Amino acid sequence: MRKDPFVAFLGLLAFGGVAILAYFSDVAFTDNSSRTLTLGRRLDVPVNVDPIKREDQIEDNHSALADSQKQSSKDCIPKKHFVWIKVHKAGSQTTTPLFERFAFNNHLKVLLGVHNGPSISWPLPPKEGKYVQMKEGEPFDALYSHSRYNKTWMEAHFPDDTAYLAIVKEPFTHFKSCFHYYGVSRKVGIKSKDKSPLRKFLEDPWRYKTEAMSQGIRWDKTRNAQLFDLGFPMEKSDDKEWTEKYIDQLDRDFLLVIILEYHDESLILLKRLMCWTLYDILLGSASRNSRDYGYKYYKPTPEEEETYRKYAAAEYAMYQRFNQSLWEKISQQSPDFFQEVDNYRKVTTQVREFCQGGKGKGLVVAGTPWNKEYRLPRGFCTDLKTNDPRWRSKSWRQLGYPPRRPPGDLFNARVYLGKFLQAARNDSAEREHS
Repeated sequence: MRKDPFVAFLGLLAFGGVAILAYFSDVAFTDNSSRTLTLGRRLDVPVNVDPIKREDQIEDNHSALADSQKQSSKDCIPKKHFVWIKVHKAGSQTTTPLFERFAFNNHLKVLLGVHNGPSISWPLPPKEGKYVQMKEGEPFDALYSHSRYNKTWMEAHFPDDTAYLAIVKEPFTHFKSCFHYYGVSRKVGIKSKDKSPLRKFLEDPWRYKTEAMSQGIRWDKTRNAQLFDLGFPMEKSDDKEWTEKYIDQLDRDFLLVIILEYHDESLILLKRLMCWTLYDILLGSASRNSRDYGYKYYKPTPEEEETYRKYAAAEYAMYQRFNQSLWEKISQQSPDFFQEVDNYRKVTTQVREFCQGGKGKGLVVAGTPWNKEYRLPRGFCTDLKTNDPRWRSKSWRQLGYPPRRPPGDLFNARVYLGKFLQAARNDSAEREHS
């Protein structure tokens, strides 16, 4: 018996509605100012948001998000201008190789220091004479070295369509990493027989005066350090209203801030927003430059966590905003987004096993709705293992940059932290007596 077309249409509509509800059944928002954005396996984080204030920011992101929906069409043109803010101790060492490889493969004009070192004038904007300048003042295409975000300087030296990108991680985890890496406990003289140096510090973080100073700029590797790399001035750490406005502006400026705790999801979103390919975002290692130390996996007591939240309030506000922003953007993607994430994980595993195994001349990556078929040669494994200095050298030669200058007195916060801490204390003492 032939069915009525209208009845069939209603049945199809009902089935589609059920499917959509099933997919988004775990998405929920509470109605008060403390929202909980829950996307099933993706996120459950309290978010303090004023809907009216956020409305404009979300609108700013819509044009970029619309581009991601075109990725399978001819309208999707790969973005080849980017500034990658390589935030210290936030997983940037793991992620940066994909930007270095993309820049080299696409012959991008990379902003590099005259010594071709890992940083450029940090914590100041790049200084004249400290970086290789393009002929006739041409703009740069890409930046991936350590350089602190400076909106005015970067907009003057990069094209208008430049995508600003960064990476951050959960603040307390970042604090532990910095506390260990920079040897903070030794530099500020923390001694305790009963507790670890970290726990002793958390009893009263303000007591230890961990602000450092170099080139007239104050910074602190235990407090709001990620936000500082994003251009935030330390002097505003206790100004909540100013901090909120600054984070609002960052949310407008940056196309995407990768959240390390959701690295794979962030990379697929990056791929879509930048109109890049699966090949462009493949990484050779799940974690580069990872170190084990005594308190790496230490979970703070409720009291310790509350103390650190107060101490680094601006950092938590920043992380909360970009965490939410990530999931807002993901929620506007097509329903197959998480299938693409799963496919990325599958392919990444295949590539790493191929490179570690050492057998076979190449690897065939099957075509999917999100990527064409790839035939990866064994040489691609070499690319995946290439470190930062090597990539910088490859781009340096490719671009025909002039001979490197001697490195001179390179900035090294880890080696000279004690010196920089003393400089900040001397400066404070001079101000008190002036």
